[in-house]
Amino acid sequence: MTTTSLATMVLDRAERHPSRRVFQCKRREQWEDLSWQQLADQIVSAAHGLAALGFKTGDRLALLAENQPEWPIMDLACLYLGGVDVPLYLSSPGQDLAYILKDSGASFIAVSGRGQLDKIRRIAPDLPDLSHVVVLDPEDQPFDPGPLTGCRFAELLALGEQQSDRRQPVPDPGLATIIYTSGTTGFPKGVMLSHRNMLSNVHDAPQVLPLTADDVSLSFLPLSHGFERTTGLYTPLSVGGSIAYGGGTVSLLRDLAEVRPTVLCCVPRVLELVYRRVLGERESAGFPKRQLLDWALGLGKSVGTRRVEDQAIPPLHQLQLQLIDRLVFQKLRHTLGGRIRFLVSGGAPLNAEIARFFYGIGITVYEGYGLTEAGPVISCNRPGQTRLGTVGLALPQVEVKIDADGEICARGPNIMDGYYQRPEDTVAVLDADGWLHTGDVGTIDGDGFITITDRKKDLIITDSGENIAPQPIEGALKQDPLIEEACLIGDKRPFVTALLVPNQALVETLARKNGVSGDWQTVLSHQTVQGLFRDRVNALNKTLPTPARIRQFRVLDQPFSQDRGELTPTMKIRRRHVLETRQEQIEAMYPTPGPSASVSC
Repeated sequence: MTTTSLATMVLDRAERHPSRRVFQCKRREQWEDLSWQQLADQIVSAAHGLAALGFKTGDRLALLAENQPEWPIMDLACLYLGGVDVPLYLSSPGQDLAYILKDSGASFIAVSGRGQLDKIRRIAPDLPDLSHVVVLDPEDQPFDPGPLTGCRFAELLALGEQQSDRRQPVPDPGLATIIYTSGTTGFPKGVMLSHRNMLSNVHDAPQVLPLTADDVSLSFLPLSHGFERTTGLYTPLSVGGSIAYGGGTVSLLRDLAEVRPTVLCCVPRVLELVYRRVLGERESAGFPKRQLLDWALGLGKSVGTRRVEDQAIPPLHQLQLQLIDRLVFQKLRHTLGGRIRFLVSGGAPLNAEIARFFYGIGITVYEGYGLTEAGPVISCNRPGQTRLGTVGLALPQVEVKIDADGEICARGPNIMDGYYQRPEDTVAVLDADGWLHTGDVGTIDGDGFITITDRKKDLIITDSGENIAPQPIEGALKQDPLIEEACLIGDKRPFVTALLVPNQALVETLARKNGVSGDWQTVLSHQTVQGLFRDRVNALNKTLPTPARIRQFRVLDQPFSQDRGELTPTMKIRRRHVLETRQEQIEAMYPTPGPSASVSC
């Protein structure tokens, strides 16, 4: 690495091809382009505008906005000045925003529009450090900043352009960001990542993944999450690629069709939705179509295995593949735009069978692993070195080992400086030799491939002392098209139970085929529909050791949500919160004096 600043990295890249497109953004149903030169000019102008308003090296700028070009521009302008940014999640309730803004000491905040401004205005009186707000919305309408000094993004740029004292980027800025982890347990902690931490990941990623300046990506995961920010923003910018900003997950399929990206950073939930869509179509199809899909899925599994292992596809399979590709697989690839060279999956575990399915239909998936505290990437599968069910090999600058209790530990220039203002928490995860104790349990095989077993804190220990890893069982449940999400319960309990989130569209289709009608609750509680889920659970139980078998379950009429704190921004279950929000359903599965021996719902 020759640069020590993320802002300098981007500005240097802009000098190489100033006229090429770097961003495209959909506004008012039209895609608008931004060139590298325009990006560089706006970063410098925004930085000088912030400085004119009193922003200094070391000050904190919070970001509360949807993915859009203004997000990275404000981010990089802050870093240009040697500031520290604090990304915030749009889904965060007011009390969480207030805590983070107060804890970080943010003095400036950028918000996307009126909705986010209203949130900040309500809590601003309790935030003595917060003084300025920048509204990114390009609509030229008056707004009330409340007790803060406010300006629009365009006004900030104009102010910066007026400054005669032209500053250079701070050369060795140190701390870059404080990312407050939503996590699966506890109150958020501020992870301190330096420019060095993040540049380590940015340097390593193109060495293991074939990214080029011609690649186009679509950014739909929140930029406030370390995975999207490092792999979906800084890494593409480092190689000169371009990034599209659409409408997020709400318009994802339409945006994919219009942008037609060549690479995509995603979470397993997105891949699961495509996979379940195919299985759901099979469930509701007539006999001829079901036979076709069964043939396609079987062939895809065989071909997928060979593609992963770089084995030749037999001539007969090649002929069959040409036919199936035209009838089935090509349509599935077009769901993702039709030009995808590869997907990078992270943020949560990816089921190996789902990965094999994508290889079978002609889409390469590289699963990686990391956590915010690691900048965030620790390992990744890569061309010629991929093993399904693993999270690949450690990045070139990263060391990985398994501790005595099975915990995965990582060390390298990507590892965080610590938790902001929490020395005790820092010491608990960063040892004296620089090893980050990740909280994940796993193994490393003889070739260096890392397999994640579970989170240490998620391991279920029943009241009889049986240790059960819930994630593999939850993953097996979610392979069924009827089940969108699953959460196992059983820690300090006599047996294992499960909360199941159904695929509502498929359940309603199958209910109609079985003569069941009524509103959603009526359909879901019908014995025929409950029997469908019971059959699935019983089939899975036959493959599990006795202590891990699901003795009872509940099918939920409302899915897990971020609003209730049940899911992280990357759609991982926050088990501790689920235990609180679904307490009534959980307790109903553990009746006294004794449990039923049969699966129930």
